[in-house]
Amino acid sequence: MLSRPARRAAALVTLPVLALSLAACGDEPEEETAQGFDAVEITGQPGETPEFSWDANLEADEAVTEVLSEGDGPVLKKGQKVLVNVAVSNDWDERVTYDTFGEDLAASQLEVGAKAEPTVASDLVVQLVADQVKADETTVGTRYAVVLESDKEWADFNVVELGVGNEDGVAAVVELSSVVRPGPTPAPKTPAAWAPTLEKGEGGVPTGLDSSGIPKPDVKGEEVRVTTLLEGNGEPVEKGDLAVVDYLGQTWGGEEPFDQSYGEDKEPLAVNVGAGVTGGGINVIDGWSEGLVGVPVGSRVIIEIPPAKGYGKKGQEPDIKGDDILYFVVDVLGAA
Repeated sequence: MLSRPARRAAALVTLPVLALSLAACGDEPEEETAQGFDAVEITGQPGETPEFSWDANLEADEAVTEVLSEGDGPVLKKGQKVLVNVAVSNDWDERVTYDTFGEDLAASQLEVGAKAEPTVASDLVVQLVADQVKADETTVGTRYAVVLESDKEWADFNVVELGVGNEDGVAAVVELSSVVRPGPTPAPKTPAAWAPTLEKGEGGVPTGLDSSGIPKPDVKGEEVRVTTLLEGNGEPVEKGDLAVVDYLGQTWGGEEPFDQSYGEDKEPLAVNVGAGVTGGGINVIDGWSEGLVGVPVGSRVIIEIPPAKGYGKKGQEPDIKGDDILYFVVDVLGAA
């Protein structure tokens, strides 16, 4: 759970002694304030980090939301999962303090028509527009703006991760960037000769990888290889994205998978793509991030990962040894 906030330190502590004595000789000037969106102007193109121009300190009795632009993507359906990009600014330092449109932070997820407990700070921002995302009405690409006072909306949470103090006026942009697909695009490609054979069960669901017909690659190598089984027609995955995937992992020579997300009782996995990236998913081994970058959404690929880009010489007991070559079949269902 998110914790309670630490109060932003008072700026006067850092002022020189002379400045303090002069300020005491007269009344301090009152800071200019404005209600809601009168305090800030928000500009910028969809898909890009917005710009926030602050004219005054923000006052808002409650969070106020407006639509900046309607999306030109498909109409959302109830239960669909949407990948959401967020940018946050505040009236204290007037800069963008949290930005998932770039490479350092990954996006969040929103399920249309559902309510969820926040697990990361950006979820607090996404929840402010969740009720306005209407099934059979809202379109992908829609961009919202929100203004609020942090001590009135988020008094019970630590929002330092957003670059926000507990008495700041806050402006944020929330963009419904893309939807998570139910499965890969049925556009088969001939895989590379080095790839293991994909085994399938009922309905074509991946059940395993057969590497018996291929020699074991160099365990001291550092190359991550990727081959396409089904070619997607979506945007390519970029560093810093949140990618939602189904996957199956098996070692070279392994008789069965050591991990997978396929099956009725399992859910796709949300991962942060890129070393050091944080966001709404989990961090993954280097080979995953390297292999996923550039893969179009809707694709099914096989990724070959040597120990150097996987779990190293120690491996991950009990299933993965230090000299194991890893293979993953991955369906890229969404990315933003």
